[in-house]
Amino acid sequence: MSHGTGGEYRHERNTKAQKAQQGVRGKMHGQKRHGLDYTPLYRFLQSRVGEDWDGVHAEAVARLDRQDPIWHLVARRKEDRKPLVRVGESTYFSGLFVDGDNRLQRVDPTLNIEDLEPTCGCCTHTFNGQPYVRKFSES
Repeated sequence: MSHGTGGEYRHERNTKAQKAQQGVRGKMHGQKRHGLDYTPLYRFLQSRVGEDWDGVHAEAVARLDRQDPIWHLVARRKEDRKPLVRVGESTYFSGLFVDGDNRLQRVDPTLNIEDLEPTCGCCTHTFNGQPYVRKFSES
């Protein structure tokens, strides 16, 4: 599985191309942001379903370095709404949106953990922080 990592510096160190740049060094950071766990944010958003979006958004943004993770779970446009949002290899949360009354809502409020079945037998699948109740079947 590729995790978007870059090449290793040991393959560039002391090469003719690197020596020709004389003091010009590359960036110490990449474009990917690895190791960030937004599960607490997603649980916070799930716990605020039905509340005023402006207040929920302000509280969430105050604790984040950037807003992008909010929009992974909360759909901005009608065509972006998904009842189930995958946030990890086997971690899922209810998709959210802001309704016409400026309230945070679930895309499919009828979707529950009993409806979902794991896609493999080796992982612990979770929905809104709870392990799936159904077991994996190979059929």
